[in-house]
Amino acid sequence: MHEQSIIDKIISCLNTVNCRIIAVSLICSELELIYRLQKDVTAGIRTSEVIKQSIQRISLYRSLNTIKVNTSGKSAAEVVKEIAEL
Repeated sequence: MHEQSIIDKIISCLNTVNCRIIAVSLICSELELIYRLQKDVTAGIRTSEVIKQSIQRISLYRSLNTIKVNTSGKSAAEVVKEIAEL
């Protein structure tokens, strides 16, 4: 989700009574993003166009009202731990 309006729309549809909402954006370096997406392209999961589109969207994440968690060089378990500590 690279647009605040998308996040806001989803949250507005949720019953948030007695809930604490923490919006988190998982981000990584451009090189890491290319590497990860290229693996998906090679595996046939995505088309190569996704790489260019994703690179163009990187800057959009900076303006989101979210906590940014950098996932570059981290395992899934490390990222989960970091999010859980929020």
